[in-house]
Amino acid sequence: MEKKLSSKYIHMYMSISRVFIRLTGNVLKLFPFAMVICPVVWFYLCPEHIISDIVNDWQDADTLEKILLVKLYLKTVLILTVVSVVVLYLSSDKFMRC
Repeated sequence: MEKKLSSKYIHMYMSISRVFIRLTGNVLKLFPFAMVICPVVWFYLCPEHIISDIVNDWQDADTLEKILLVKLYLKTVLILTVVSVVVLYLSSDKFMRC
């Protein structure tokens, strides 16, 4: 009985690990695409005065502030990519069958 329960937990752990690895792989595949598409869509939809403020801040910033802005951009794109992959997974048939 105890051996049967432990194999059940191992099977559950392996299936959760497979899903996590699949989602991580999808995030890594979409991340370069999102690095290009996110700013394009954002600049298209963003009001002009906000874009001009960002450009002025970039020109007035020193190196440390520019590095912080680039890190903020990369974190934002990564979060958007992870959210999109998770939403796609949750709306897929693979999730509904579990």
